[in-house]
Amino acid sequence: MTQMKTVREREEIARAKLYHAIGEFIFYFSQLEFNIKARLAGALKLEDELFDIVIGPYDFAMLCTVTQQTLSVGVDDATKKRIKKYFSECQTLNQTARLIVAHGTWSLEGGARHVSRSSLEAKYYFTTPEELDKQTKKARELFPKLFSLGATKR
Repeated sequence: MTQMKTVREREEIARAKLYHAIGEFIFYFSQLEFNIKARLAGALKLEDELFDIVIGPYDFAMLCTVTQQTLSVGVDDATKKRIKKYFSECQTLNQTARLIVAHGTWSLEGGARHVSRSSLEAKYYFTTPEELDKQTKKARELFPKLFSLGATKR
């Protein structure tokens, strides 16, 4: 009986770690997405009342594309390069983590099972919470970079 309780306790601890890792990633990714939206709104000098109407319909990939193009107007080549690199990192995080976290099928033992839309092959990702924690760290590291990309000239 004590061993059963120990197994149950271990499962609860594993579940809590996994749920925490998933939740923390989604939280920080959503903050990153909102910061990109805010940067785009600022570059467009968008009134608050228009923020959700104009920017809300974009999915993350399109938001990155539109923001990259907008911030690249009227800046030097070195700044354009930094902007492109930044949004490439954001797109990679979206492809390699957010889509899998959001659309994968999760289990305690195997992580997230995700089927690629291009190959139709299933693979397992984030088999430990620590693997997902690395992606959360990447999302957090992208925050300050967004505001150091250089101002658009209008």
